[in-house]
Amino acid sequence: MKDKTDRRVKYTRALLKNALIELMQTTHISKISIKALCEAADVHRTTFYAHYKDQYDLLLQIEQELFEDITRYLDVQEVPQEQQGFPLTIQKLNWILQYIQENAPVVKALLSVNSDIAFQRDLMQFMDIIPINFGMGIDEKTREYIGIFYIDACISVLNKWLEGGMAEPVEKMSAFILQLMYDGISSFEQK
Repeated sequence: MKDKTDRRVKYTRALLKNALIELMQTTHISKISIKALCEAADVHRTTFYAHYKDQYDLLLQIEQELFEDITRYLDVQEVPQEQQGFPLTIQKLNWILQYIQENAPVVKALLSVNSDIAFQRDLMQFMDIIPINFGMGIDEKTREYIGIFYIDACISVLNKWLEGGMAEPVEKMSAFILQLMYDGISSFEQK
């Protein structure tokens, strides 16, 4: 009996998550009512409240599951010996972008203007996108500004890639992001 209950719980939560992702395609999270969410998922409000406090709680659960999935995804990948210890390598970024590509609707909704901005920052920090050794000899305040610049640039690149239907291959996007991160904008100038 417990297995049947667990399946129903998983199914209900999946319905609610999919409904929220769908609604976030056009509506900001703050404007999504529980009523609209329940109608889209075809579940009763009491069912919703049995699982979540509000739409933000559901969004947080989706975000946490995404991070857990990425962690599990990366854990099964083997990092070449020469790349171990680096905060962000081409291989690691390829794997992350591959995961994003495979889960595009969810990531697109979470990175959209209709989501919570905190997710965007959490994602980049989760990915260790800011090189650990950058800015040696730079004061802490300046390092913070540089870090924010990197984070926002990467988020914008990911959004542009997702909005463009991920036309560029994962490998090309990984190389682009790393070149931007480690070599700067001037490295793209025609010589």
